[in-house]
Amino acid sequence: MDVLAIMLSVVLIFLAVLHFYWSIFGIKDPEAVLPTNVDTRTIKSPGKFGAVIVGVFLLGFAFVFINKVIQYTQGIWLDYAAIGIGILFMVRALGDFKYVGFFKTAKNSKFSLLDTRYYSPLCLLMGLLILLLELLG
Repeated sequence: MDVLAIMLSVVLIFLAVLHFYWSIFGIKDPEAVLPTNVDTRTIKSPGKFGAVIVGVFLLGFAFVFINKVIQYTQGIWLDYAAIGIGILFMVRALGDFKYVGFFKTAKNSKFSLLDTRYYSPLCLLMGLLILLLELLG
């Protein structure tokens, strides 16, 4: 189970670094990574501060799973945090029923295609692996 925790941490760190990169240098193709409004085709952008906040949270999530291997700190709260993170990724995979997730209704943008192919399946896989890690580990 240590290998699974390390793999989850590596993916989370990669995603955190990507968000930090976007906050510093901007997003080169925003239509590919940000949900687009169906009617007006305007992009909903969280901005640089939002990208930093997401990056910080992703690094915190990575710490929870690295801690399972190196056991830097202990506490029942880490188990609850890991379960919460798994549920969070599962909810992201299901989506908001409008712009993101498997059950989105806005399906005519570049983001929606990439979300269906890559982003939502990644979130579902990570959520399932996290919950599996918590149940068996």
